[in-house]
Amino acid sequence: MMLEEFPRRANGYPSGCRCEEYLCDQVQLMIYLNNAATSFPKPVSVLNAVERAMREAPSTSARSGGEISSSAIIVRCRELLAKLFLASHSDQIILTSGATESLNLVIRGLPLQGTHVITTAIEHNSVLRPLRRLEASGAIVLSIVDCDGSGNIDPDLVRNALRANTSLIAVNHCSNVTGAVVDVEAIAEIAREANAFFLVDASQSAGRVPIDVTAMGADAVVFAGHKSLYGISGTGGLYLKKPFSLEPLKVGGTGQWSESPVQPKIMPMYYEAGTPNSVGIAALFAGVEFVSSTGVEAIHANENTIVRHIVAALSTMSNVVIYGNGLADVSIFAMNVGGYDPDDVAFLLHESSGIVTRSGLHCAPLIHRFIGTSSKGCLRISPSFFTSREQADIFIDAVSVISRSAGKRP
Repeated sequence: MMLEEFPRRANGYPSGCRCEEYLCDQVQLMIYLNNAATSFPKPVSVLNAVERAMREAPSTSARSGGEISSSAIIVRCRELLAKLFLASHSDQIILTSGATESLNLVIRGLPLQGTHVITTAIEHNSVLRPLRRLEASGAIVLSIVDCDGSGNIDPDLVRNALRANTSLIAVNHCSNVTGAVVDVEAIAEIAREANAFFLVDASQSAGRVPIDVTAMGADAVVFAGHKSLYGISGTGGLYLKKPFSLEPLKVGGTGQWSESPVQPKIMPMYYEAGTPNSVGIAALFAGVEFVSSTGVEAIHANENTIVRHIVAALSTMSNVVIYGNGLADVSIFAMNVGGYDPDDVAFLLHESSGIVTRSGLHCAPLIHRFIGTSSKGCLRISPSFFTSREQADIFIDAVSVISRSAGKRP
């Protein structure tokens, strides 16, 4: 197989791109299909927000003589996130450095010593590793519920795993490997009956599918800022149903009530010690504004149209395996090309056609046993709202070349 066999892009960006939404000169040589890791490109409003925040005088909320824009943006970002997630009050939104910090805040902030915890096989290592550390120390007993071949979780299996001392149920809302969306409302009912804290990891679903934290029934919902909320790295947070239901992960300066020897019990500053990432929060605010003005439903429909087009084409290729049902609930799906290591396929796609994907285990090691992938995992494809039909077709043609070559290998 020669690289010359692969389709190559014409000069310039494909027709139909949303040039008014982002800077085409930044992405002319790339077809980016790794949005489950970090979204790219960003709306131009996000790029502008970063530059504006860097040019303005620094200020942190409630820590200077007058409220200037960076302080106001933090408040407005919290309010906009509360509105997006249908939270009853913006003080329920805690801003952090990302989903990993948020998950550690919940898991380490709960009184779990001597209790039983339930999680699932589709979880990211940002849930599994904090829980495994508690398990290794003898603090908890951990049960991990199996998933099916698509990455779905049967609520009855969660119910069957309950014990008299179950204190926490932690569930991924959407698999970052197969795109399957879990019926968290049904699991929330189980958690309520057991009087267990219910934690939902919405890192992949926030911005991709509508989220109503009240209807979801979760005690905490974690989100990442740099994925489908179109913010930048180093941002994220969580919705917390009941104030002060967790111990803070960190304590320190809050800019107010400095005379207090302990962390002031005021939401949300109780959980936000230290100087906030004002530049990142400004970018997150712009990203959430984009999601809100575009509409989560419109984003979801556009992305899934692209995914279904790709999956339909790949399904006709004899050497391509698509894991799960291939019709993801969000714009993420997993595949392999027979005879090739997924790392090699990712390399060929990038070198031949400038296509960026993600190969490996995707920080979710347990799911692969259930969906049928090898020890080296799979190739994950995750378009975004900005992925064009022309880009999808270039990807399809490139996979077709690899697929035909796989059929000729000894």
